[in-house]
Parts: sequence; C-alpha cells; structure tokens
Amino acid sequence: MTARTTTPEPIEKWTEALERSRERLLAVAKAGRHGAAILAHAAAGRVVAAWTLDPAPVDPAAHLEQAHARGRRHLLGLLDQPAGAEVRSPMTNQLFERLTQPADPVKRKRIDYTSVTSYTYTPRKPLRRVLDHALDHLNQIDQWQLWRRDGVVPSPTDGWVGSTVTLPEDRLPLTALDLDAWLWRIDQAIRLLTQRAAGLSQDELDWQPPDGGWPLRRVLHHVARSELLYTASFDEALPEDPVARYAQADARFGERVIASSASANDRSIVFPDPYGTLFTPAKVVAEVLALELELMTQAA
Repeated sequence: MTARTTTPEPIEKWTEALERSRERLLAVAKAGRHGAAILAHAAAGRVVAAWTLDPAPVDPAAHLEQAHARGRRHLLGLLDQPAGAEVRSPMTNQLFERLTQPADPVKRKRIDYTSVTSYTYTPRKPLRRVLDHALDHLNQIDQWQLWRRDGVVPSPTDGWVGSTVTLPEDRLPLTALDLDAWLWRIDQAIRLLTQRAAGLSQDELDWQPPDGGWPLRRVLHHVARSELLYTASFDEALPEDPVARYAQADARFGERVIASSASANDRSIVFPDPYGTLFTPAKVVAEVLALELELMTQAA
C-alpha cells in the first residue's frame, strides 16, 4: 500500500501547476490539427484523476459495499433516460492502455494520442457490465485461492463482453420490470462478492501471483471503482464539444484536488484508480501533468 506523508500537501502548488498545464494544452489544441483528440484524452485523464481522488475505505469489502450503495442509486435513474439514449464514456482506449501498461518501462508501448478510440453506454449496458464484472471477479477469488494454495494456474473463464462492445440487447428498451430483474441479480452478485471479500485474510488479499498479476486487494478495489464508472455513465456524462468536455473534466478534478487535502493523511481511506492501483493525491496530480505534457509533445 502506498505510504502516507505527514507533511501538509502543497495545494497551491498543485493548482498553479495544473492551471499552467491546462492553459498550455488549450493553446496547443487550438493551434494543432490534433486538437480534438488531445482534448479528449486530456479530459479523460482529468476525469479518471477525479474518480481516483474520491476517497474509498481501506477495507476492499467495505469499498464494494459503499460503491454498490451509490451505484444502485444511479442505476435506478436509468429509467428516466429516453428510448435510444446513448452517451460517450469519458474514457478513451488510449488512456486505458496507459493506465494498464506493465510496470517495467522496457515492456511499455508507445501510445498514439493523435486519434481517439472511445465507446458509448446505453441505459441497459451499465446493468450488464456491473453484473458480469462482479461475477467474473467472484470467480477470480476461487481461482486465486487455488493458485496460492495448490499451485493450480487459473484458466480464463471470461464469458462476458466488455464496455467497448455494444450488443443488440444493449439497445433494447428498458422497462421497470426489466430494471427490477437486473437489480435483483446485481444485488445478489455484489452481496456474494462482498461476503467473499470480507472473509479473505490479509495474506490472501495481498498475495502476489507468480505471473505478476493483480493481488485480490487491487482486484476488489477495481471492481468497486468500476461499478461507479459504469453506473454513473449517464448522470456524469460530459459535453460532446471538446473544449467544454475538457473544461467540465477540469472543474470536477479541481474540486477533488482541494477536497483531498483534508483527507490525504486519513489512514482509514485510500485513493484507488479505476484499475485498483493505490495513489496519493500528489501522485495523482503528477500523473495528470505527465499525461498532458505527453499529449502536448505529440500534438506539436
């Protein structure tokens, strides 16, 4: 787990550095032919940073429970969406690649930020993703325990389709009866996952797979973060206009940066990104600045 500092975080320095980066990036985007792409990735970066700075319980089981309570409220609101509604996720495939690159710099690949690959959500897609994601990682707990105890290397059992794919069923109308049925299944899956998570020892949570894969602690924080990413896809949708999209992402991130200063040294919370990696607020700010510098370098 990332160590905490006892030194007050330099909020003023962070906000000044972020403002300078924002102004330079907007100028580069305006002057260059890849401006829309650069703004899309920068908006994604600041939104992911805002998600990461949403404080979460240290205990991953408590984080799962908290995230589902919040996510369920978003899911209930899906009935308010008009037929045929579809929104673009803030995330881009390029940023996903960046966030999930191997830790070893030698194994990392160059990412082309001059184009954008993104995906959309319909009202039914978040329901599918929350359920499938919970079931997938519930199964992973069993496989990781066998691996740790008996050396049985897991066999992939993925039977789901990710967010980047929209299935024909994702575009079907969503009725109140449909939603009730989905919520029953989701509630049961999250309940089972939370119970299993709560029963894991610290050694089980932090066991490092031999292939360098994710420990279960990281997996569970990832599931909790992802539930809100899926469920809030409509309630927290960004504008389509590239400049407005970046501006709103910047505003959300700025609010979280300021709020994080009050809880940065609270040992009962952590700051996981959507892929379960634990950060300090300072590291989150540094990652945003590094991404935007890379974006500006490519745009130039």
